[in-house]
Amino acid sequence: MLRRAVRILGSGRVSVATGTRPQPAWRGFVEGGVSRARWFAAEADGMDKKIEKEKASTGAHQEASSDRVGSGMRGDGTAPRFYSVVGIERLQDGSGDWGITLDGRVLKTPKRVPLAVPSKSLALAIAAEWHWQSGKSVRPFTMPLMALVATAIDQMTIPAVRAFHVRKLLEFFPSDVVLCRHEPGPVADRQKKAHAGILRWARAELGASLAPSTSIFGALPPESVIAEAKKRLNSMDAFELTATFNAAASAKSLLIGMSLIRNVISIDEATRAARTEEDASIEEWGLVEGGHDVDQADIAVRLAAPRTMMSLLRAG
Repeated sequence: MLRRAVRILGSGRVSVATGTRPQPAWRGFVEGGVSRARWFAAEADGMDKKIEKEKASTGAHQEASSDRVGSGMRGDGTAPRFYSVVGIERLQDGSGDWGITLDGRVLKTPKRVPLAVPSKSLALAIAAEWHWQSGKSVRPFTMPLMALVATAIDQMTIPAVRAFHVRKLLEFFPSDVVLCRHEPGPVADRQKKAHAGILRWARAELGASLAPSTSIFGALPPESVIAEAKKRLNSMDAFELTATFNAAASAKSLLIGMSLIRNVISIDEATRAARTEEDASIEEWGLVEGGHDVDQADIAVRLAAPRTMMSLLRAG
């Protein structure tokens, strides 16, 4: 209201055309016995009603659905910020889940269902992503946890979608970077060192016969290993499957994705395991600024987000 009053007072600015100062709009009312404060209050009330009318006509009071970001997307990948206050609350549906609120309204996914998570820690982290957006814009590319959770709720709860993602993970299993070994030399030595812990875990979990290959056609995992991997993937809930798929796609490795999400390796170890050939090239030929460094930062974020989501879910 104060800002509106300041704008109203601005009606008394100097006229460019005449150089004279027009009389403020409120002076006639004051001289007529109406106080300046009462005039401002009446004017502000009128402006409030006008704004409320505009909001109603444009749908500005619609529910706090995240699809409003997509519908208002600008060319630079940002959207107008449509909320002021971010919070969390336990949902009243008996599930015990936590939701995020924008101006008191429960945040919904693009499919317009409540964005509900069983972990208060994860709810707080997602709320922080919304809270720390700039004053005027929402930048979806800075909200990886929001994206992962919305995907898990909207997509990975659909049987056909789950089956598709499991099938794709297994389809590219033979080209897993952990299983495709470079010809003997410095790069192969780097791969052996970076992948040793992952292979130990994979052999214990999926089958002792799992081994990397130097074939240009990729590895040939035994059917028993593939069957066990499929069993593990199908047993995951929507959140874990979403996290595993995103980590595996980023690392180009199902084994790195699974071991990262299961806390077998750290984010740094996963990043090194996924970038053995690139890092060997940098060591030999040098780093290209604006290229290699950007790729390093990008994959670190892409691997950190799903690992963080699962860690927060487990933290409760």
